[in-house]
Amino acid sequence: MRVIALANQKGGCGKTTVATNLASALARLEKRVLILDNDPQGHATLALGVQEREFTLGTYDLYLTSDVLVEDACLELEPGLHLVPAGVELSAVEQALAGKRDRELRLRRTLSRSRLPYDYLLIDNPPSVGLLTFNALLASGEVIIPVDASAFSLQAVRKLRETLAVLREKRGHDLIPHLLLSNYDTRPRFARRLAAEFEEQYDRELLETILHRSVRYHEAASAGCPVVRFDAASRAALDIRNLAQELVAQEVNLEVVGLEHWTELLHGPQVSGDRVHFLVDFPKAESVRLTGTFSDWSAEGLALERRADGLWECEAVLPAGRHEYRYVVDGIWRADPHNREAVSNAFGETNSLLEVP
Repeated sequence: MRVIALANQKGGCGKTTVATNLASALARLEKRVLILDNDPQGHATLALGVQEREFTLGTYDLYLTSDVLVEDACLELEPGLHLVPAGVELSAVEQALAGKRDRELRLRRTLSRSRLPYDYLLIDNPPSVGLLTFNALLASGEVIIPVDASAFSLQAVRKLRETLAVLREKRGHDLIPHLLLSNYDTRPRFARRLAAEFEEQYDRELLETILHRSVRYHEAASAGCPVVRFDAASRAALDIRNLAQELVAQEVNLEVVGLEHWTELLHGPQVSGDRVHFLVDFPKAESVRLTGTFSDWSAEGLALERRADGLWECEAVLPAGRHEYRYVVDGIWRADPHNREAVSNAFGETNSLLEVP
């Protein structure tokens, strides 16, 4: 599955227009598509014909309610196209998560726990690089950066690329950027010069498709439907179909890039000296205990505490060496789902393996 964020801190460049129309065009190519509205303005939700009164669960709940997953909040709009809607309540997420640990990873964690039977997940973001956008970027493998023909577009692209560099250096998370000329009138000399400058500086990242300026996008959004359905014969619909075909032709299979790698980084045992922090995701559990060679495999073991975000954690002091362990989840013995290091045991199952230096 390809997870693609739509991001640019500059407003008016067409992020929502691209996200909603591209999602529908991909669905018409028989791709299974989910669009996640990550903008408190909820414009993607409105552009797809969904009013705030028509849903009870949305993106807000994915951030703040540990037992709400994507499949609980998504709406089917047409065959192959689903939406996780958003409304003004999403603006409260940043304040609600202030001071919380790993708050920029909330969306990533929810996606890793959800059923995602899709070929594409598109995440529409607000015109800023704040907590919501950081969550989207850390949950994505690619980012489409729509740019319009304005004096500030080059600066906005540089700023966003600086953000991507920070994610690469600080988080080890590398995204594939795609620059898209959007809402573009190619007739003015300034616009042609700017397009040439983008091509010179970002040739490998610049998509071939150009979304030309068209009133049809605004008319389709007002009607609450994608332009490929509103006016299939229009230039706008042709551009969107070309964009969808260009992305599909890339044949990039990112499998929610680094999902397993990120799951292990976010969860699983973290060793610091002789202290080991155990963090595991058993969302439906009532009780989780840790046991292993260090506790003579006692069923009592060490109790884990459930955090506000639904994860279970505990800390243990362990001597240097190799330790085998398992979790006792509501009385059932289970290996650590977030640790690929394992050894067979005498019962024909596996014990998770941890080494303390």
